[in-house]
Amino acid sequence: MGASEMKGFIFAVVYIVAFATLVSSIPVGFQGTGEDVSNVIPVDPAILIDFTDGENWTKSAMTNPYTGYFYFDYYDLGGYDWIAFADNTTTPLTFAVAAKLYYIPFVWLGHYDAAEFTAPDGTNRGVDLTIDDIIDDATDGQVRYSMIFETSGNSAGGFVIYWNTTEYSDPYTAWQNDELYFLHGVGLQETATLNVATLLLSLLFFQLPDVPVLVNIFLVLPAWASIIYVVWFIVISMIPFLGGG
Repeated sequence: MGASEMKGFIFAVVYIVAFATLVSSIPVGFQGTGEDVSNVIPVDPAILIDFTDGENWTKSAMTNPYTGYFYFDYYDLGGYDWIAFADNTTTPLTFAVAAKLYYIPFVWLGHYDAAEFTAPDGTNRGVDLTIDDIIDDATDGQVRYSMIFETSGNSAGGFVIYWNTTEYSDPYTAWQNDELYFLHGVGLQETATLNVATLLLSLLFFQLPDVPVLVNIFLVLPAWASIIYVVWFIVISMIPFLGGG
């Protein structure tokens, strides 16, 4: 093995390590702030102030495979794949939010990490939020819950529920008339805890969010070149041993 090849191998390994370290330490502000949160009726801006990205919906926007019973909404937010769920078979009506658990990057085995809801007064409502909880916690037709993942205890963002109290005296009537509004928002804290492995794999497979494909290619080509060189170096280093067997 020549000295130049060994130097190339050392350079490639150092580059890969440095590249991974730098990408994983990108300041949150440089990873993009996402889309602006939108809402349908006026809501106190103070409960949305720290959101940098969000997803909102009403009953009609949810999938309803079992007519009138269960409602689902699927969306991507803060680096996670989410499901929002409404169970109209229970008394009272119950809501839940959970994220897909990936034990292997991009391979989902059907498991979810449910989010626990914490009311403004600090009461933990658990993973099942009932319409009665919303009635107790809301002020002037709006309430924001803090959420943490049940399994990891990490922040899962904020969950805002609101309705027009001029039209509807309670959230259940608003739900029946498709005017109970839900908003799941995330801020800098959740963006900062994005899965580093997901970020690196997205970059390597030209799927870095909010980055044009050509820019992604330009960023990742040196990394792929180094990876290929390392693999080639290991293969040719093993050939004499394989041949001798």
